[in-house]
Amino acid sequence: MYELLVVRHSVFIIGVPGSAKSTIWKLLARACTHIDHETIFDIVDPKCVKNEELYGNMNPKTKEWKDGVLSTMMRDMSKC
Repeated sequence: MYELLVVRHSVFIIGVPGSAKSTIWKLLARACTHIDHETIFDIVDPKCVKNEELYGNMNPKTKEWKDGVLSTMMRDMSKC
């Protein structure tokens, strides 16, 4: 998991309920912090928003782009 995070901006952990997904990312975050790597994370429940709100969308009439939840989070995290 650590090797994936070294070469990627983000990693998704998916699995059935009770398969230790939360435990895995929390443990990895603590381990990275312990070795002086800044750890930034945020949690999103994609079922709570529409696809347009999650990813962003373009208004077909005005051609104006509206950022979604994920793009806003990534932009905010890149400022840290």
